[in-house]
Amino acid sequence: MKTDFHSPAVSVPMPIDEAEGFTQQRAYAGDVLYTEGMAGTHLYVIKEGAVDIYMVREEKRVVVESLGQGQCFGMSSQLIAGKRANNAAASTYCELYLIGLDTLERELGDTPKFARGVMRSLSERLAVAHELIATRVNYQPDILVYAQLLQLLGMADVGRQKADLRGNAGQPAIASPLLSDVFIHARTLLGHSDVHIRHSIGKLLMLHLIRVDDEQGHGKRVLFAPKDIVAQARRIAKNHPDQGKLDYEYVSVDEFAALVEVDRSILLKKLAASEFADDLFTFRKSEILRLLNAKGKKFFTDRKIKSPEEFTDVSDLEFADQKSLFDAVSRCDLFDLAKLLSTVDEESVKAKLLACLSRAKRSEVEEEMASLTAVDPIEVLQIGKSLVAAVRDRMLKR
Repeated sequence: MKTDFHSPAVSVPMPIDEAEGFTQQRAYAGDVLYTEGMAGTHLYVIKEGAVDIYMVREEKRVVVESLGQGQCFGMSSQLIAGKRANNAAASTYCELYLIGLDTLERELGDTPKFARGVMRSLSERLAVAHELIATRVNYQPDILVYAQLLQLLGMADVGRQKADLRGNAGQPAIASPLLSDVFIHARTLLGHSDVHIRHSIGKLLMLHLIRVDDEQGHGKRVLFAPKDIVAQARRIAKNHPDQGKLDYEYVSVDEFAALVEVDRSILLKKLAASEFADDLFTFRKSEILRLLNAKGKKFFTDRKIKSPEEFTDVSDLEFADQKSLFDAVSRCDLFDLAKLLSTVDEESVKAKLLACLSRAKRSEVEEEMASLTAVDPIEVLQIGKSLVAAVRDRMLKR
């Protein structure tokens, strides 16, 4: 099992030149530089390339550090003498400086005892950290680990359902434990953070192994078939030929936003404005059919009613009360209002804004709109934000 723990590149810890005591060595990808238990005779500094520091535990190869140019390795916790506590192998073509123990001892000879003590302490702590990583690494993919945890929770949940239904065999064996319970058990049994748990549950969700439903007033529940989930997860984790593609292709809006470092609302607006290629977003047919059957077509056509606190876009003015909207529009410059209306696609919002104007002012705005050739999108965005903020403030004060 290979687990990478990358270290940031740092500068060479000491000047390296062709002076006595420094030699150079080349290594090719896969070449083993030393193994655990060997006597330490050199300290290494990477001139070029990359090196994996690894340990073998439970017949598994665990990479505890991946080092690059300028980083050193091979120093024991005793600094000068001692046996290797780990293994080192080149992961790419490498050029290395080798610093002999005599040279190292000479260089450290003038180092104050305090500084040597600090170096020894850091070296010992690094050795302990490497051992913890190597012995505690999880050898199973997270997908499989969480599928097994859900299976246990699901079997208990299905058992309770059968007891409540008094053995009704016609009921499907679908488990629906609370998502909060899944988090509690994952923290307790696996020791994972909430971020890690959320990421792992998200993987199962994207791979369609589970579904998360929000029962208003009762919390979110995880729905799945406990009988099949482990077998499906094992198939995906080990044998699925498109596993790499699945991990790459399926991404939530939140993950997409984090990846490109853009607010999710901006991405959704760009999607609504057809600024992205159609194939950038895909939709789950099974989920669409489920919502269609459960909530009907109106679910896809009716907008969610927003409260004033949620107003962020001009389209949200559809939910503004007429008095607040009238107050805000009456203070808006008519030319600015014409620019804004020329970019509003929602007819209901446009009609609502025009209804706030007198007949004379409405004619003036419509004439301005007809004469417009082009508008600055940034300026229009600012006009829209100002109007939305004014309406929101008036509604919140009522």
